[in-house]
Amino acid sequence: MTGGPPHLPLVGVLACQKERANGTTYSRVNDHLTEPLLDHAGVAAVLIHTVRPEHARSVLARLDGLVLPGSGSFVHPARYGGREADAVSGREYDPARDETAAALLRAADEMPGLPVLASCRGMQELAVHHGGTLAQVPPSEVKHRLRAGVDGPDRWAPAHTVAVRPGGLLAELAGPAPDPAAVPVNSQHSDRLDKIPGEVFVEAVAPDGTVEAISVGAPDRFVLGVQWHFEHHTDRSVLDRAVLAAFGSRCRSRMTSRKPQ
Repeated sequence: MTGGPPHLPLVGVLACQKERANGTTYSRVNDHLTEPLLDHAGVAAVLIHTVRPEHARSVLARLDGLVLPGSGSFVHPARYGGREADAVSGREYDPARDETAAALLRAADEMPGLPVLASCRGMQELAVHHGGTLAQVPPSEVKHRLRAGVDGPDRWAPAHTVAVRPGGLLAELAGPAPDPAAVPVNSQHSDRLDKIPGEVFVEAVAPDGTVEAISVGAPDRFVLGVQWHFEHHTDRSVLDRAVLAAFGSRCRSRMTSRKPQ
């Protein structure tokens, strides 16, 4: 008699709130995200829809990890000291996700053993939570937003390289990379980190100086944000696979140590 399949750590993936033409709303996560989490991190994903801030801690107490993924929407400038008037015309904003992300990150700070992995919009949410600000990406020779059919047939192809800084989580995960100063990544963002608070460690930068990865509280905590999308072409990226494997390992440690709810 076998014991059956092993239990998988359960991670919550923050969803976006979308609105239908009739005014009703629904929660959405890109399905493409869940397979790399399962294949390379060994974790099962559940969707976290917008929750009341007072319930965020209760939600995270039942989970082994938190993922803040990318999105077509932008963090509203009001979240980092702007005004309603500072919103850019034509952009999609998601105030419900903004509020939920902030509440989840506040709760995660009270659970240092909970791993957090963020990408693109999620990395920006992480930075803003710690007091950072955002600004639009200035014109440069580095392409930070590839468009299929304009820059090539595949918008998720590598767009530029990043330099991994020594002494951080990524440097440890990259190991003996062929060239840690030239790691290729995809790129689909129009905002960048501007003001960076002191407790945030800059893990990687693009050739034009744009911050491409950050961490908080390492090595005791695993709280990592990357500006690119780790879920696309993961099989081609040694670094992305290492990031997901490390995240999964921390999630398994959390699953083993937390008390049943």
